[in-house]
Amino acid sequence: MTANQEARRGNLGLLTGSLFVVLWFAGTIVQGSSGAGFPRPTDEMAKVGDIMRAGASTMETTGGLFILSAVALLCFTAILTARLRRDSRPGWLPELALAGGITSAVALLAGAAATVATGSTDLATDDATATLLYQLSFWLGGPIHIAGFGMLILAAASGLALPKWLRVPGLVIGAAGALAALSPLASQLVLFTPIGRFLGFIWLIVATAVVAFRRRTPAPASVSKETAEV
Repeated sequence: MTANQEARRGNLGLLTGSLFVVLWFAGTIVQGSSGAGFPRPTDEMAKVGDIMRAGASTMETTGGLFILSAVALLCFTAILTARLRRDSRPGWLPELALAGGITSAVALLAGAAATVATGSTDLATDDATATLLYQLSFWLGGPIHIAGFGMLILAAASGLALPKWLRVPGLVIGAAGALAALSPLASQLVLFTPIGRFLGFIWLIVATAVVAFRRRTPAPASVSKETAEV
C-alpha cells in the first residue's frame, strides 16, 4: 500500500465522527417517537416520573443507539489523535483531542447506561429513582459529554488543515462547548450544552467531509527521483 493510499484510508476514517452524530440523532428520534417528550432538569419528581414511564418503551433502543454513538466517537478520537501525531502537530493538540474525546465518549456511555436501565427494568415505577436516572443521563449525556466534545473540536479545529472559514467557527464552537462544564456552578451556562452540541455536530460533519474527500496533491516527480537516487 502506497503512502497516498494509507493517507486516504486515514482521511476516510475521520468519517466515524459523522457516524457518531448520525447514531446520536437516531437515538433521539427513536425517543421522540414515543410521544412522551423530554423532561427538564428542573421539573418536579412526579412530572419526571410520569414522562420517564411514558417513554420507557423506547428507552432501551435509544440507549443502545447512544452506546453505539459513543463507540463511534471513541474510534473517531483514536483516528484524529493518530492523525495529529502523524502530522507533527504541537504536543498538546493530540493530547487535548484524546482527553476530550475519551471524556465525551465515557460520559455518553454512562448516560446511555442510565437510559437503558430506565427502559429495561422497573426502576422508573418509583418517582425518586426515575428522577435519579434521568438526572444521571442528563448531566452525563449533556453538559459533561459536551464539555469533552468541545475540547475535541478545539483540537480538531486547531490541528487539522482546514480552511479559515471552517477553522475559526470550530474554535468558537469548541470553546462554547467546553464552557458547558461550568453549568453546575452557574445554571445559566447550561445553554452552552445545546449550542456546543448542535453547532458542534454540524461543524464536525462538514469538517470531516472536507478532510475525508479532499483531493491530495501528488508529490512532485523531482522529489520522488531524488529519493530514489538516495
